[in-house]
Amino acid sequence: MAMLMSSPQMAMPMSAVPVSMPAVQMPLMGFSNALLVPVTVVAVNLPSPSASPTIAKQSSLSSESETSLPLSRQSSESIDSELGEPLEGSISGRVWDLSQRSKGCRHVQASLDAASDAERAQLASELRGRIFAAARSACANYVLQKIIHVLRPQACQFIIDELMQDPQEVPALARHQYGCRILQRLLEHCQSQQMGGIIQLLLSEALSLVRHSYGTFVMQEIFDFGTEAQRRRLGEVLLGAGDLGNDESATQVLQKALLHAPQKVALARSLVPQFTHIARGRHSHHTVLAALPLLSQEDSERAIALLSSKVQKLWASRYGRLVVKAIPSLHQQCVGMTRREAANA
Repeated sequence: MAMLMSSPQMAMPMSAVPVSMPAVQMPLMGFSNALLVPVTVVAVNLPSPSASPTIAKQSSLSSESETSLPLSRQSSESIDSELGEPLEGSISGRVWDLSQRSKGCRHVQASLDAASDAERAQLASELRGRIFAAARSACANYVLQKIIHVLRPQACQFIIDELMQDPQEVPALARHQYGCRILQRLLEHCQSQQMGGIIQLLLSEALSLVRHSYGTFVMQEIFDFGTEAQRRRLGEVLLGAGDLGNDESATQVLQKALLHAPQKVALARSLVPQFTHIARGRHSHHTVLAALPLLSQEDSERAIALLSSKVQKLWASRYGRLVVKAIPSLHQQCVGMTRREAANA
């Protein structure tokens, strides 16, 4: 509730400049514990006696008008200034241009969400001939991902066809910071018969890709969404490599292989000699935990014996400690031991 307070000593003409003040509890003469409510305090730029009060009033109204501009209008105007034209209405004919801009690409994605199947296909067609460029774009890759997500699998065939026109670029795209996402979405949403050619190209460079920081994510999708034959071929590559446990990117693919590969038991056995090392890795310790349940009793006892020989080092390690806790016989050896004691042992 606004309160007007006046005093002969305080009356003076001033231009209105709003300043926010919090409510303050303080005693006033003749009142006990009076509460001063927030009021508008005016100061700055004292007008001369001859100045017109109308000027100050107009200035105040103008200031209030500028500061009270709705946020949605401000955002719209900032987007318009970036794009050079209003965003209202259809984006037809402007999809590629908008997709390359940070705010424009979000507008395209929203339009795709709200459109019908026919309208989505029409908007998506504007990226024909630009699939590789869109996949590598920091902004347009999000639009391409959205297209793959909202279109029916057969409607995405033009994307696959365009990628297959330049086969050497498909593995390169898997190594790209943004391009790897497009291959992931295609593997997730398209049918296996559509993706046969793409997967064939990826498998041709499988050993290199599973070790790559971005390629590893694409190769994991083959175990999740590939056919049995494709999983088998990738599993053979992993089984033949032998030293992938030392690579933090490759171990993430190994974890998928231990779930889906036809050779998962053989893979688990091949990793046992590396357990004491890979049990301490950020990602590779998960590989140890995934492999242990697949081992026979004899192999399991051999693996635990190897880990037991390095149990102090594992207990002192951030991730090795998690492996030790998962194996009761090893955990029992470390009860009451601090990480510092384990490191000095």
